[in-house]
Amino acid sequence: MDKKILIVDDEVDFARILRKTLEYAGYAVESASNGREGIGAYIESLHNQKPFSLILLDIRMPDINGVSVLDIIRKEEGLRGIELEKGVPILMLTAYDTPWMDPSLIEGCDDYILKSSNNEELLKKIEEKIK
Repeated sequence: MDKKILIVDDEVDFARILRKTLEYAGYAVESASNGREGIGAYIESLHNQKPFSLILLDIRMPDINGVSVLDIIRKEEGLRGIELEKGVPILMLTAYDTPWMDPSLIEGCDDYILKSSNNEELLKKIEEKIK
């Protein structure tokens, strides 16, 4: 499978488990441990003309939160003339199941997934977004 996923999450153990799950499912995976690294990895992938198929982005991170990272990525796509519906799908990761997590409330977000979700649910959401 030539689909590449970027995980941006400051929880090292969670990111490691998620990476192994995705690699076992056949995805190529890169990880970033904070928002700045995630933005850098995303921009580098565009320069190398090997864009990510999907980004899993933690909402709560210490340096730059996931919503700000999402905003920066969407602005970068806009500067490159990439329309929102053709941009990289971004699933927000959260440990909290709260009403405000409706993806329509976070502009540019394609969906979200609870960190407590099982692997089957996670992979199903990813497959829905990567076509």
